[in-house]
Amino acid sequence: MNKQNWLMVGLIVFCVLLHQISGILLPFVLAFILAYALDPVVDKLSQKMNRSVVSGMVVVGVIVAAISLVLILVPILQAQIMDFIVNIPKLTHLIWDKLKDVLTYGRQNMTEQQLYQLSDSVSGVALNVLQGIGGALNRVISGSVAVFSLISLLLITPVVLFYLLRDWPVVAKTMEEMIPMKKRQATKTVMQEINTTLAGFIRGQASVCFILAIYYALSLSLIGLNMGALIGVTTGMLIFIPYIGYGLGLILSVLIGLMQGLSMTQWIWLTVVFLVGQIVEGYFLTPNLVGKRVGLHPVWIIFALLAGGILAGPLGILVAVPVAAVIGVLVRRFLKWYKTTEFYKGSK
Repeated sequence: MNKQNWLMVGLIVFCVLLHQISGILLPFVLAFILAYALDPVVDKLSQKMNRSVVSGMVVVGVIVAAISLVLILVPILQAQIMDFIVNIPKLTHLIWDKLKDVLTYGRQNMTEQQLYQLSDSVSGVALNVLQGIGGALNRVISGSVAVFSLISLLLITPVVLFYLLRDWPVVAKTMEEMIPMKKRQATKTVMQEINTTLAGFIRGQASVCFILAIYYALSLSLIGLNMGALIGVTTGMLIFIPYIGYGLGLILSVLIGLMQGLSMTQWIWLTVVFLVGQIVEGYFLTPNLVGKRVGLHPVWIIFALLAGGILAGPLGILVAVPVAAVIGVLVRRFLKWYKTTEFYKGSK
């Protein structure tokens, strides 16, 4: 076989091996993403201090921040999830009462028996859906605590993160030297574009999610919405999925507001909270922290997350957007090259 065939065989073997060990890759992938995001901080601080010392300080800071967030947020969120599950029957009856009024108004020819039969069907479906949502949220929170307590995430991730941060310049230089000299400049140009896209999305979007999670959690709690902290954190953390995070937060807030019986003033404030959040996110946070240079279409992001989840579970979701960003850059470069070819221009 020629070199190209051997390269293809090696790539296939590598992909198969990667799939076989995917269950242990989460700490390493998480450490790599954190190292990529935190490397600029280490670079800046290491100008005045030893890079190993700076890397250790940053890792300790990450550990302290993660533990603090878990200790503060998890008990609050888990209590609100349990409260949501307990109140599911009340919510289903409320939904049916509203629906029955609409049906009664629109379908005068329906008998009372038919309405009650429909009531049982709708209530059963609503109950199953809401219980599924509540159970899933509870498993997410409980699972997060369990995963966080795993030895792999407690020990392996910080260790790998430290070595990656300390040796990042060496790793980058080694990878650059492996590129054939004739292709080095072109490859560096592509890599710089990929780095700009990834940095713009990962670092910028993480900041946007964190800011909006705090904003929504505090705002919804202050207006008196039950489970406001849970809904706010969920909305903020999912805001990187176009339309999904904002839409889910709004729907949950309306459902809880109906069940709780918010006053007119509270409904007005609820509307203001989501309007302001959308305006701030769309016109200030995303343009300034993420930037238009990222170039990831919302549909592409949603597809990447779904595909990553199906192909590799939590690990796939974690790397879905970075991989989508890299593919997007390569596709744009390919299309740019394609438009310079004789075939595209129609010369031949």
